[in-house]
Amino acid sequence: MTGGRIILLVVGIILLLVALGLIISGGGVLWANSCLTDDEGYYSTKTITIERESYGITSTPINIDIGLACIWDWGNLATIKIEGLGNDPAKNIFIGVAEDGEVREFFNNVEYDEVTEVNIYPNEVKYENHPGSLEPDAPISKTFWREQVHGNGTQTLEWDIESGKWTLVIMNEDGSSGIDANVTFGAKIPWLSTVGIWLLASGGLVLIIGLLLIVLSIRGSRQE
Repeated sequence: MTGGRIILLVVGIILLLVALGLIISGGGVLWANSCLTDDEGYYSTKTITIERESYGITSTPINIDIGLACIWDWGNLATIKIEGLGNDPAKNIFIGVAEDGEVREFFNNVEYDEVTEVNIYPNEVKYENHPGSLEPDAPISKTFWREQVHGNGTQTLEWDIESGKWTLVIMNEDGSSGIDANVTFGAKIPWLSTVGIWLLASGGLVLIIGLLLIVLSIRGSRQE
């Protein structure tokens, strides 16, 4: 076998390995998007219990930079869902998302807990306590929330992500201290199925090219 045929054979084998990776990845994405999502298309966590004596519970700041993704018509890049149910029937739950600066100003000198780590198995939430001496206003009295839900029973907040620095907040509707709630988090990424299909199609194309190169190298060497 000549040097040129050897190169064709090596490149063909490499392309077969690349194709295998693309096909497995595409199949995995499609399987996850079909089998691991709920009826609304969300990937969701198990129920997490949050219980603190402060006035509010916040996430760590979430930095989102969509950047050049907005050039293409992807639709909503992702939708976040937070579902909460208060365990104290005497208190209604509040869930909101707002720019981090607005949240920090709202909790200025107000005691709140910031979630620093969440473990699903076992169900464990770690917090950083921020002390304060003031009582906050009721969160429903503020207008800076990008999205908010509140009331009795299970409350569901859905938010289409956008660029910025955001913070999720869970409180009692009246702003009182002592929070006890069961919460689930979910995310819906509508373009994942398209990515899976493209990965499978690309894998199939690369597979065909790799097989052709291998066949050409073998046939050529036999003819020589």
